[in-house]
Amino acid sequence: MDLIISSLGMLSRGIPGLVLAGASMILMVLALIRKDAGLMFLAALFALPSTYIFGAWSGLLLVVRLMPVFLLGAAFALNKEEMIFAWALSLPALFYLIYFLVNLVATGFSGV
Repeated sequence: MDLIISSLGMLSRGIPGLVLAGASMILMVLALIRKDAGLMFLAALFALPSTYIFGAWSGLLLVVRLMPVFLLGAAFALNKEEMIFAWALSLPALFYLIYFLVNLVATGFSGV
């Protein structure tokens, strides 16, 4: 388990964090435009490192750690063709990933 958590930590900092968060945002927007649940599932997988490391199991940061679950819910809504729920579930994750990318670039790719 320690290997998995340290791998998630390495993937959430520096250039790999920038690439994974950017790819997650691009896949999320493409999934919403094309109405493709598979792309949203990939976006949830790519968002996992940045949301797991900077979230927590208690308090307000629990919402950050649950962002991939929101994206999986958006994939389910896309599968059922409920676009309003898909957009509503994916917007918090999109805004968090934008915040994550801006914070990552502002700190010089050293992490948050």
